[in-house]
Amino acid sequence: MSTDVRAGLAGRRLGAPYELLLFAFVVSGLGNWIYRLALPLMVFELTGSALNTAVVYALEYAPLLLLSLPGGVIADRFERRRILVVGDLAATVLAGVLALIVTSGSSSVLLVYLAAFLLACVEPLYYPAFQGMVPDLVRDKDLERANAWMQMGDNVMSLAGPAVAGVLIAAVGYEGAIWADAGTFAVSALAMVAIRARSKPPAGTERDGAAAGPVRRDLLGEVKDSLVHITRENRPLLSGAVLFALANLGTWLVQANLVYYLSDYQAMSPALIGVVFAAQGAGAVLGAAVCPWLGRRFAPGRVVIAGTVLAGAGIVLLIPLRDVVSISVLWALIYGIGTVNMVSWFVLRQRTVPARMLGRVVATTRMIAFMSIPVASVLGGVLEQHWHNMYLIIAIAGGLRLLVGLGALLSPLNSAAGWRNPADS
Repeated sequence: MSTDVRAGLAGRRLGAPYELLLFAFVVSGLGNWIYRLALPLMVFELTGSALNTAVVYALEYAPLLLLSLPGGVIADRFERRRILVVGDLAATVLAGVLALIVTSGSSSVLLVYLAAFLLACVEPLYYPAFQGMVPDLVRDKDLERANAWMQMGDNVMSLAGPAVAGVLIAAVGYEGAIWADAGTFAVSALAMVAIRARSKPPAGTERDGAAAGPVRRDLLGEVKDSLVHITRENRPLLSGAVLFALANLGTWLVQANLVYYLSDYQAMSPALIGVVFAAQGAGAVLGAAVCPWLGRRFAPGRVVIAGTVLAGAGIVLLIPLRDVVSISVLWALIYGIGTVNMVSWFVLRQRTVPARMLGRVVATTRMIAFMSIPVASVLGGVLEQHWHNMYLIIAIAGGLRLLVGLGALLSPLNSAAGWRNPADS
């Protein structure tokens, strides 16, 4: 294996501004996981109702569909670092108010619902500005490595975050955990304030020096600009967003039922199920490590297509596996491929979208890609309830991903868009 692959994420530092952004991203991600675990547990403890608990998850997801497009417009109108600071401060205040309410002994479920919704409203307003800021802080040739670190941090937090939240709840109760939650957002805000680099290009300019069109100041007009860009001017992004939507439909047929599958079909204990989920983190690190090597050799869209096909085959291979070791290894590989896909997708957007509309395009493509997740989650449960055959559901899920990836070979995503020849750097 080449030195590039062995080096993985190592290499020249990406600079203090980027490192502060990465630190803030990881810390705020921890804060997100604390409230995502604490609030549903609070509702379940107050009501004993699975339905009431599920409402919390629905309220936490709804803002992604409602506010993604406005979040993209905001990211393109205002200086992105300030948006991130304001977002973290808003989350700090919201979590602090909730902590005061819990500390006072209130048992109002409606207040918990309101807090869950408002805290979740920050993320779709925050994320487009965050994604738009990355290419402003690192060199173009370092985008694969910068995005790989971010994606790895996100995956590690998805594993460590719930564990930290659980320990906090057990040690200091819900009020203490939520106070700690507020503290994470405050620390993230301070890190963002410390970033001194410019995080948004002047209004009306585009990346790579291309001439910019007029800057719209109305919400619908700015959203329309991003839709026109995706559907007419940058067809690889439209193809990619549709690919991710269909691939997520397949993935979440399995993901939403994975705990049930491992416990009921494979008779695994909670400890062994934890091993399988922990393997996701190892897979994320592996995937992040190979991203810079792949990015220097292959166009990002083609990496996404290949990864979709391989992940589909990996899902199908789950069917004959029965022991925790083989399932964990395969699941780690599937998650590693997922990390490679996400990093390649981020790089494709950042290199092909004009800086003046990057926030809107990030929000639009993300909304398209995620729309299938709640549908797939519910559909997977309904199919299992009616068929009582998870093996068939896994075969359908993997087959769907395979077909989507193979079909994408005929799409504009299968192009050299977003690739930079290292010799030209």
